[in-house]
Order: sequence, then structure tokens, then C-alpha cells
Amino acid sequence: MRLAELLNERKSVKTEIKNLKERLRLAAKMQEGDSIPAESPDELKETLIGLYGRLSEIIIKINRANIENLVEGRTIMELIAERDKSLGIAELLHGLAESATPKSERFSRNEIRYVSAVVVQSVRKEADSYSKAAREIDNKIQAANWSIEVA
Repeated sequence: MRLAELLNERKSVKTEIKNLKERLRLAAKMQEGDSIPAESPDELKETLIGLYGRLSEIIIKINRANIENLVEGRTIMELIAERDKSLGIAELLHGLAESATPKSERFSRNEIRYVSAVVVQSVRKEADSYSKAAREIDNKIQAANWSIEVA
């Protein structure tokens, strides 16, 4: 199985867990006078416990693959950390640029006028460079995910 397929399976298991948790929450109580709930809470609980076991196995395999496999001399784990750092910085800078962009919030001349404390254009350019770096790293990660076999 390829790492990308394992990542898709992890997503699928997480979605199934989310759905079953909601069903368990609904099955945990029933209307007074009813003899049985719509679904067995015990069966749902056991299914969820099994799914959490499967999720744990998947995560261990993914993490092991991310540590053991190299892309351009770096582990996938290092690339993921670098990508996430770049995404976080890009998000921070885009937010800063948005906050600093002057808006017409004054309705009369007597109201306080706000001006930008940063050069919005250069902040946006810097944010875009971090976004680009994150995309390039993500492309490397995705390519590796489809080429790495996981036992």
C-alpha cells in the first residue's frame, strides 16, 4: 500500500469515527416508555473502539514512513514541519495585511481616521512568498506519498 492510500484511509476512518460518535450520542438515551433504542449503544461503542484501534495502527505506520523516508535529503516529517511553518507565517502575514488595509470606516470628518502602520504591499508580497514555499514543499510531499510503499 502506498503512503497516499494510507493517508486516505486515515481520513476515511476519522470521518467514520466522527459519524459513529454522533450516532452513539443519539443512541445513548431514548424516550421513556420505549423498550429499545434505535441503535444499540453497546454495538456502536464496540465499533468505535475497534476504529480507534485501526486509527492508531494507521497513524503509527504513517509516522514511521514520515520519519524513515527521505526527499532531497530531508525526512518527510521535516518537510511537513517546514510546510506547516510556512503556511502559518503566510496566514499571519495575510491577516496583518488585511488588518492594515485602510477601509472607509469614517462617516464624518470628526471621526478618528486610521492609517496603516505597515507597508501593506510588501507584507502581502512576503506572505505570497511563504505561500509559494508551502505549495512547493507540499508538492514534494504529495509526490513522495504516491511513491512510498508502506508495509
